[in-house]
Parts: sequence; C-alpha cells; structure tokens
Amino acid sequence: MKVFSMSQRIYYKDLEPEAESILKKDLELYNCMLHKAFKICFDRAYKDVTYSETDQRMIKSFYGTSDYFPLSAIYEAKALVKSLKCLEKENQDMIKTRLKKIDKKIKKNEKQLKKALKEKEKLINRSKKKKYTEEDYLYEVQVLDPNIKRLKSIIRNLKFRRNRNEFKLERKMPSVCFGGKKNLKNGDLETYRFKRSRRMMIPGRRQGKYSNNLFKLNVDNDMLTYRSTQKDIVFKVQFHKYKDELYARVNEKHNSPNKAVAYELMDYGEYFIVKAIFEKHMNLPKTDTLYGAVGIDINVDHIALCETNKDGNIVLIKKYPIHKENTKNKRNEELYQLAIEIMVQCKSKKSLVVEDLNFKQLKTRMLYRPKKQNKTLSSFAYKKVLEKVERKCLMNEVDVIKVDPKNTSKIGKEKYTKIKGLSVHYCAAYVINRRGMGFVD
Repeated sequence: MKVFSMSQRIYYKDLEPEAESILKKDLELYNCMLHKAFKICFDRAYKDVTYSETDQRMIKSFYGTSDYFPLSAIYEAKALVKSLKCLEKENQDMIKTRLKKIDKKIKKNEKQLKKALKEKEKLINRSKKKKYTEEDYLYEVQVLDPNIKRLKSIIRNLKFRRNRNEFKLERKMPSVCFGGKKNLKNGDLETYRFKRSRRMMIPGRRQGKYSNNLFKLNVDNDMLTYRSTQKDIVFKVQFHKYKDELYARVNEKHNSPNKAVAYELMDYGEYFIVKAIFEKHMNLPKTDTLYGAVGIDINVDHIALCETNKDGNIVLIKKYPIHKENTKNKRNEELYQLAIEIMVQCKSKKSLVVEDLNFKQLKTRMLYRPKKQNKTLSSFAYKKVLEKVERKCLMNEVDVIKVDPKNTSKIGKEKYTKIKGLSVHYCAAYVINRRGMGFVD
C-alpha cells in the first residue's frame, strides 16, 4: 500500500539567496512540460493524432533539458489521461442510470396526465349533455386544470433534462483546466497562474543509491539535495509520519522491489513542503470472525457500533457522534480519531464488518428526493468515513469484511428492536455484524 510522509515547512528565506528563484523557475518549467505532455497524450487518446517522434524527444528538444524532467512530466501526464478516461466512463455509467430513471418518471407522469385528460373530456361531454353541475365546475377549475398544468410542466422539464443528459452522453471529449475552472471564470488570474505551477512530482527509481533521480535524501544527517536545472540545492528536512519506513526504503539494496521513493514539492508562497511517497509493506490481517466481530452502521450524525461474541450475541454497543457543524479540518480530525477508536475496538482478534455500498447508485437515488434531504446526504461524506476506517484497520492488520447492505435497517427494525430493546441503528449494526459472521437473518 502506498503511504506518504510530509516534511516540515521549509522557508525560502532560510535557504541560499538564489534558491527561491531557481525552485520557482523549475516549478514553472516542469508544469509547462506537464501541460505539453498532457496535450500530446490527450490528442493521441481522444483525437487519434499520431506523432513521428517519441514524447520524450519532442519535449526534451523543445525545452532543452535533461531526461529527468520530461520523463517525470510524461509519466504524470499519462496517469492523468488514464484517470480521466476512468472518470469519463464512470460519468457515462451514471448518466445512463439517470436517463433510465428520468424515462421512468416521464412515463409515470404521462400516465397521470392521460388519466387527467380523460377526466377533463368526460366533464366536457357532461356539459354538452347539460348535466354539468356546480361541483363538476369547481372540481375542474380548482383541481383538474391546475393538475394538468402541473403535469405538463413536469413532463416538459423532465424532457429537457433528458436532452441535456443525452447531449452529455454523446460528448466524447472531456474538458480539463489546470489551475481550476473556478479561478479562471472568476477572473482571479493571479491565483489561477499560481495554482497551475505550484507542484512538481518526480517518480521514484529502484536503481541508484537515493531511490530518486532529482532528490537525494541523506539519512545520516537529514539533508535533502535537490538537483535543479542550474545547481544543487541542499536543505535540512525533517519527515514526520513513517519516517523510519522511508529511511528503510532509501537504505535498501540496489534494484530492490520497493526501493523507489517519489517526491512531490508543493509551493505555498513563502515556504514549500516536500512529500515522500513510497510503498509500505503490509502484513496479512491477524483477525477473523472465530471469536466474534465488530459491525458498524454509518449514519449522517453518528456511527453505531455493535460487538458480538463467537455465537453472534451482543457483547457491546457504542455510539460515536459526528458533528456536521464543524469546519472541514475539525471534521477530518474528528473522523480520524473515530477511525482510531473503532480500530482499537477490533484489536481483540475480531474483524470489522461494514456495508459494501455502491456510491454511484446513491447519487442517482438523490435525483428526485426533497432538497433538504439531498443537502444533508451530500454534506455527509460517507465514503470519506469508510475510507479512513478501512485504511486505519488495514495499517493495523485488522481484517475488513464487506457485506451486502440490502435491508439491514429494515431487518434490524422488524426483528431486533423489540427483542433487544435497542434503536434501529444499533440493530442495523447488529445485522451487519451477523451477516459478516455468516449468520442469516
């Protein structure tokens, strides 16, 4: 599993006099190469353009640098195009499911409209036969006509939405904007240009002493040397998390499988931060469901936890609140602490059982729900909570079992709320737990 270790803030004023200008020039040069490499890869993937020369030779001859910068830019550009294709496929699948739902909604409203028009026709025939009463008139004016008008408006809007989605589905070429579309549209060109050239990613290398082409980490004195286009820049660096694993990777033998270390340099104006990315060896999970399991049901405002023994009986129930009103950083810190607490709960040789949810279907389900409910569900980062919990368990050799989420809350409500005397969420966590252990409810 890939992990990263962040350095401390390295201020430009603490470096050599020319270091700031050299680093910023290199950042701009690298990003120019990245944008050109991305255009070449994008044209090849979406426009079927062919080039006589290789990508490396084209970029190297155009910018007149060594091989390290062009190769890094091409490597990242290819990864961006690949991720763009995957994202485009996911979006197309989502649009197709959305179109099915829109067609279903149009058919339903057209059926209601047809029924309403038939009633209208009956009333017209009654008036022709002079059997039209005052009640018929009030029903037609106050109920039937507004309903027909409303249904026609709904069908018109749904058809417009269907046309929009069909147009998106036919569009084969996605749009990309380095630096952010929001900054470009707002006219904030200074922020836009800064974000376009603020980061640089140099892939790792298995061969060589320092696991990288341009960054050389000396593990003896914590000095990092950056080989710029002009000269070497040396500065003191202090990595925090996974420091020992990072140094172990650098100290590995030549051409070892996990020796490569990628470095990402991020510019923040007055200072910059270096991020080291490498492969961390993960041990196999040491937990199972032989002694029981721990099941969690993740909700908008809390996480319900239920621990069982080997027979599937409840041993412990616990509630972890989630404060939605907190700021983004506070929420992330809170979720991180929750993930640690849940992982500690599983340390007693018990596996964690979670729901295997399809987030694409969740998004399409939100299409015709009330706005307030959709806003609440959108602000709740279910996927982020699940990822943090899974990652923390994986790092601590705790097995995570994913089960089918179908009818967990319904079964918990109908079968266990009265017997156990617990809330629906605790019972849902209990059903998830038992499903992971192999019991059938």
